[in-house]
Amino acid sequence: MAVDHAMLERRGRFEGGAVFSGPEGLARLSVSSRMTSPRPHHHRTLVATTTFGEMFATRIRSRHLHAERSPDRLDDPYSGYAQLGFVLSGTMRIEQAGRESAIAPGAVSLLVGSLPFRTRIDEEAESVQLYLPLRLMRAHGYTPEGWAGVTWDRTPSAIALQDILRTVTSGTDPVPEASATYVGHALRELALAVLHEAADRVHAGYDAKAMYRERAQAVIADRFTDPSFDVAALADELKVSPRYLHSLFQGEELSPGALLRATRIRHAAGLLTGSRTRELTVAAIARLSGFGGDDQFARAFRRAHGMTPSQYRDRHRSAAH
Repeated sequence: MAVDHAMLERRGRFEGGAVFSGPEGLARLSVSSRMTSPRPHHHRTLVATTTFGEMFATRIRSRHLHAERSPDRLDDPYSGYAQLGFVLSGTMRIEQAGRESAIAPGAVSLLVGSLPFRTRIDEEAESVQLYLPLRLMRAHGYTPEGWAGVTWDRTPSAIALQDILRTVTSGTDPVPEASATYVGHALRELALAVLHEAADRVHAGYDAKAMYRERAQAVIADRFTDPSFDVAALADELKVSPRYLHSLFQGEELSPGALLRATRIRHAAGLLTGSRTRELTVAAIARLSGFGGDDQFARAFRRAHGMTPSQYRDRHRSAAH
């Protein structure tokens, strides 16, 4: 998802650049939200934005700045992002999804761009936000709407993420363009770690491992017919290590590999006995079920059913008559 041009134009050094002042500055800032101030002619906001692939980070210093993201603005590119925010100095208030909080240094907040929200800075405050794709949150089992307007105390990963965001948005030592992709990957992983560490605090009864298992099952159901898809590819899809993937299924009836194999065998059994697929050869059914070869299919099927695929098909044909 591309970030709109108005935001990209604000890139530059934080110190001494991208200053928005007066009523005209408020109008120029009113891109994703409507910006107002009780003292518009005395308003001054300093903004810096740095992009990292599909993510971007924004640092803001202002006073007497009110923002409202209203329902009529929710069809813009920002609707695909969540703002993972840190206050560096001062205090600001946020309001979303019936939650209202005053946040200061030491707190983390999350605002969801697909829902209306309000923020307010009275006395001078400085903050930094990482814009995280909602798609990424959902892919890792986090429902963005459940996190809308939530605040929590910083965890170790949050402290590390804030320090990096402070550095990459300072403008004193900009990240080289050739390194931006790698820094973006690190920011993404740290942001997911922040959510993981906060999940139990934010949502009582939240089970991150269960969410990952559900996601794994969904990916297997979508990819099992691809013979090249294996446990390593599943881990890569979930953005976790193979070791962590196996730990998610400890205590479960099936391991990730066994679940993938069982899904393929179940699909093959259906093809062997289906009224419209009974004439398919065993070799064709092996390919359609994601097995790399006839022998591999025969061994896996025999272990599961105690007979060869052909015997299984013959038995079901006899039972039908």
